[in-house]
Amino acid sequence: MNKNKKILILGLISLLVCAIDLFIGVGELVPRDLLSLNDLQRTILFKIRMPEMATALIVGMILGLAGACMQTILDNPLASPFTLGVSSAAGFGASLFLLLGISINLIAFGAIGFALIAIIFVYIISRRNFAHTSSMILAGIAVKFFFDSLTSLMQYISTDETLSSIVFWLFGSVSNTNPKQIAILFASFILTFILIIKDSHKLTSLRFGEDRAKSLGVDVKRVKIKTFMIVSILSSIGVSFAGVIGFIGVIAPHLARKILGEDQRYYLIGSSLIGAILLVFSSGLSKIVKPGAILPIGIIASLVGLPLIFIFFFGGKND
Repeated sequence: MNKNKKILILGLISLLVCAIDLFIGVGELVPRDLLSLNDLQRTILFKIRMPEMATALIVGMILGLAGACMQTILDNPLASPFTLGVSSAAGFGASLFLLLGISINLIAFGAIGFALIAIIFVYIISRRNFAHTSSMILAGIAVKFFFDSLTSLMQYISTDETLSSIVFWLFGSVSNTNPKQIAILFASFILTFILIIKDSHKLTSLRFGEDRAKSLGVDVKRVKIKTFMIVSILSSIGVSFAGVIGFIGVIAPHLARKILGEDQRYYLIGSSLIGAILLVFSSGLSKIVKPGAILPIGIIASLVGLPLIFIFFFGGKND
């Protein structure tokens, strides 16, 4: 089977899980009801389930794309959108805004703002050797621990009510977005994807080693910096609206690489689609694990991703 057909199949699977997700959850709603929706069913479908599904779909694509790019530029199979401290900084920004009692509608600005600060910190710390993988990872770890400590401090000094809000946000959720925020997420993903896919041939050459890429005329440092900046900003936008959701950005690129290979033209698309499939699946699962309650999607995504990682690393041939 050629790669175009594999991409088409992944796209169809993503549409299928999205359709199934619309009919999962509290409230009796089945496909045959679509022809004669009452007011309650219309509210459930268009005001609750469709926004949740759309958010999970887009955030999944964001995490899949960002994870694929990070694993490529860092040449690290465990890299994810959050390796360099972006999620930790965004989590601190959201926690700080919640502690200060700022409107929930402005939480995203706090998350994005501090995520951008983390990006700047990583760049400053590793400025001299920014293109070197070890320098970037060490700088990211330092920034991550710094903001994780500040987030723990926010939790320690907050009231019980604020603490519950902070913890729920950090667990991840796709149930708090509105159509405007969904449009921002989608536009951010499309713009980033266009910018990244233009450099797909350069990213492909990086997979065969920096020396090989340089011999082909690729400015390795510039490609790494550009990709890191773009992907980090995209990740911060996703985190700001959906909270911290792990594992998707780690496992989706591995599955895409196994299915589509190293050609970034297909690999980036495949990783995005697989990320969407995994997160929409996790969203549906979060609504049926405990009937009548929706578990945080970040928890479910981790529970889904962990077995996949074990299967990938221990169930077959490693990369």
